[in-house]
This record gives sequence, structure tokens and C-alpha cells, in this order.
Amino acid sequence: MQPPLKQPIGFWTARAAEAIGHRTRSALNDVGVPQPEWWVLHQLSLDEAGVSEEKIVATVGPNESDAVIHEAIDSLLDKGWIRSASGTLRWTVAGREKFRAAAEVQQQLEVERRRGISDDEFITAITVMQRTIDNVGGYAWHW
Repeated sequence: MQPPLKQPIGFWTARAAEAIGHRTRSALNDVGVPQPEWWVLHQLSLDEAGVSEEKIVATVGPNESDAVIHEAIDSLLDKGWIRSASGTLRWTVAGREKFRAAAEVQQQLEVERRRGISDDEFITAITVMQRTIDNVGGYAWHW
């Protein structure tokens, strides 16, 4: 294998995204929460008063697509995990329970992903990815 300085950053970022995405989706599916539904439930966890569908889509739509987030919202409504009143989405008792189970999985995954990586190394990795995206004229934003 070539030394790190000779290796393509695009290759490694793509492989990291694939591996992390696969592991995350698999673990969330094990508790019955597809990742797009997790994104919606997580946004609702940030505001007990509820959140508009438009705000959720604007915030997490870039994770995959607006259509996928609308589908996730519809699925959560069908499952009875969230409800909609006057344009505001709120979770139900069942939705809160599912969120808690999925949040525990996410916490375990974060420990797994960060194993052997210091806070400084993590910050450097994120900063390098952000700068690389900017350097090539891309745009990325994370809430």
C-alpha cells in the first residue's frame, strides 16, 4: 500500500461514507427504524413543541433527498410514531420509545466509530473534509 500522503482522499472518503452508512443503516434497521425515519425523529427530539414538515425537510433533506424525507414522514405517520396538527409534527408515545431505542444505537455506533480516535484527530478529520469540499467548489452543510 502506498503511504497515506500518496493516496487519493476521494477514495478514502467514499469508502468511509459507504462503511459508516452501511453500518448505521443496518444497526438502525435492527431496531426497526430506517435511517431517514431516524433523521425525522431526531429533529423532533430537538423541539418538544414540534417541528413543521417544511423545516424538517429543509434541515435533513440534503442527507439524501427531500422526497426520501417526505416518504419517511408519511411512514412515521402511518406507523403512529408521529402525528401532525396544524402543520406541526410531534412524536407520539410510541414514537418517543422508538426514538430512545434508536438513540441508544446511535450512541453505541458513535463509540464504535470513534474508537482509537482522539477528539483532536476527529476535529482535524472533519475540518480537512470540510476544507477539501470547499477546495473543489463543493458545498456541504450539517445542522
